[in-house]
Order: sequence, then C-alpha cells, then structure tokens
Amino acid sequence: MNALGYVGAGLSVVAGVMGLVWPSQVSTRIGLSTPSLLGVSEVRATYGGLFIGAGVAVLLSGSTTAATVLGAAWGGAFVGRALSVVIDRSRSKENVAGLVIEAAMAALLLLA
Repeated sequence: MNALGYVGAGLSVVAGVMGLVWPSQVSTRIGLSTPSLLGVSEVRATYGGLFIGAGVAVLLSGSTTAATVLGAAWGGAFVGRALSVVIDRSRSKENVAGLVIEAAMAALLLLA
C-alpha cells in the first residue's frame, strides 16, 4: 500500500475519534439530533468506533485490499449522498462538502 492509503486510513481514524469523543458536536455539524442517550451511543458507535476500527485495520495491515474495502465504503457513502442530492433535491453546502470529502477519501484509499 502506498502513502495515499495511509493518509486515507489516518484521516478515517481522525474522523472516528471526533465522532467518539464529540458525538453531540459531530451530530449537530452533520445535521442530526441526538435526543436521547441511545442517539449519542449510535453516533459514538457508527461515526466513532466504525471509522476508527476500519482505519486502524488498514493502518495495521498495510494491505491494499483493506484500503480498497475502506475506499469502497467511502465511495458508497458518496453514491448514497449523490443520489439523495438528486432524488431528495437535498442541495445544500453541507451536502456538497460531504460529496467532496467522500470523493477525496474514496480516491485516496482506492488509489492506494
């Protein structure tokens, strides 16, 4: 795996740490609410633990295949968001930013 894969995996871990440590701030930033402790737990698990686990797995294995899987996940998020922009007409600066971030992360990891 090349440097791009390590950068993509490292950024995935950073995103995960943010979700784990600051679930309320992250959920607010992405337009979600956490009205209960279950909501906070979900943000910590999904936006925290999942990103940390996947990123660390890529970093520790140094595997191009692992980087490809994580890149495909980021790419899938991009496709889902792009479909939402078209189908739901959810054209906001936050969604455009999300598309850019997801495309960049997918590219970093898929080019590893």
